[in-house]
Amino acid sequence: MLVPYALALVVRYEYGLPEQPPDQLKVFLKCLPVLVLIILILEQQHGNDFSFRLAVAMGFAAAGDVCQLYKEHCFTHGVLASGIAYCLFAVAFGLKVDHKCLGALTCVVAGAVYYLASPAVQAVSEPVVLAYILSILLMIWRALAWWKNTHQCHSWCAVAGAIILATSNIILSNHIFEFPVPHSPCLITSSYYTGQLLLALSAL
Repeated sequence: MLVPYALALVVRYEYGLPEQPPDQLKVFLKCLPVLVLIILILEQQHGNDFSFRLAVAMGFAAAGDVCQLYKEHCFTHGVLASGIAYCLFAVAFGLKVDHKCLGALTCVVAGAVYYLASPAVQAVSEPVVLAYILSILLMIWRALAWWKNTHQCHSWCAVAGAIILATSNIILSNHIFEFPVPHSPCLITSSYYTGQLLLALSAL
């Protein structure tokens, strides 16, 4: 599984940079690593419910990537697509009302992040920002709950992938709205693709 994904990453960085101005080839290459993961998940797991939900979530994440290339016109669309992806990841991990302490902690963290982030994100409406933050923390909560219920390696991959994916979003939002982050393109893309890989490994 790692070999085709690594090859897709090499092609993406060799021929897909710089991303601006965007064109059809760069759009395809930016999505290529995630598309490879989707194909591998569905092929290896033969389309069971978990792998199908994971693949659909990754498809929405790829759509969010495309919108980032056209952020002048599609920034809000990208936020919504990524938020839907995180909600679908949460559904794949098991959308249940259990481990309420983790859920309460998630709500506290969401409120704190929203309070800190809302003054800076004037380009996006506050309800969209709040929904986006909640979708990320919902994904992390359900991944943690899944791991606590199973204590298996694949569920730990889901936790690590969700946290690393959230880290990528934090770096991106800080870079766009707060202050320039040194080496931000490398940090954002490496954490994003690592998070997606770990989430895909949770299907094995």
